[in-house]
Amino acid sequence: MSGSWAASMQAALAASLGRPRWWVIALAAFLVRGGIFVVLLPLVSLPSAPALATALAPTIEALALSRQSLEGALIGSAIVGGIVAIVGVAALTGSWLDNSLTGDAVTSEELDLRPAADPPSAWRALGIRLVAHLPTLVALGYAAVRLVIATYEDLLSPGDPSIPIALRVLARAPDAVVVAVIAWLLGEALGGIAARRIAEGQSFGHALRGGLGDLVRLRGVATFAVTDAVVLAIVLLLVAVVGRAADHVRVYLFGGAGDVSLAAALFLLVTTWVLALATLGAALAWRATAWTIETAPRRVAPAEVVPGREDVATREAPAG
Repeated sequence: MSGSWAASMQAALAASLGRPRWWVIALAAFLVRGGIFVVLLPLVSLPSAPALATALAPTIEALALSRQSLEGALIGSAIVGGIVAIVGVAALTGSWLDNSLTGDAVTSEELDLRPAADPPSAWRALGIRLVAHLPTLVALGYAAVRLVIATYEDLLSPGDPSIPIALRVLARAPDAVVVAVIAWLLGEALGGIAARRIAEGQSFGHALRGGLGDLVRLRGVATFAVTDAVVLAIVLLLVAVVGRAADHVRVYLFGGAGDVSLAAALFLLVTTWVLALATLGAALAWRATAWTIETAPRRVAPAEVVPGREDVATREAPAG
């Protein structure tokens, strides 16, 4: 395989497209780390402001006007603890799936990569990813404040009532979404690179510094921009196309359409959703494989082995 960036991207694409198993692993890792909410978003009808007020008013009044009993506090604590536990298990599962996908990539013959000496730890990969996402927490805090202010402004001066309140709020604070998404993507990229370096036996500090260096060099910037642009484009297409198909199902379901029309709309929705998920899985597998090629050490060719130093493998020099 050539050392050029274009050749690396082509090799990653060829390797990932020929292995649907990688699509499933990459998609599963994406879903358990929160992507499930993205792929289900087109199937959910966004509530209006009156519907939100009707649903949340009793809970808010109970919290604001009444004294909560010890039983209520214990139940609330148990619910929060359960949510934290579920999130933790999901994050650990995502790290394990990522390690599995990386392991498959480095052992594939056409990529000519050297497997890690020791099996990577899902716990260490999760730890390094959490550290890489610390700036993401700051970005999410900023986004939350902006969205709360925008929601308050929309409640005081509502916009078009035919548009769901969620969309109106996002239109008032688009920077909140942009900042949060960019920070999340950068955290995912840095965490993924650092996790691959952790698998090679590097310490947390060296893995983070080396991962940041890989990310900001020209090849890293190009890999980040191209692969994430493709993934984002597919996600937006999934939301738009599947959302359109879901709208047709709602119209036929509540509009008294015939059984044949409703069945056809359901078939179109399921088919579109499955194809969109398969395409997203392929794109995610390509992105993961591209980063693996950029960060994993190459196998040492026989002519490059120095007598007495057969265990030394060199990383390919950046080309650009």
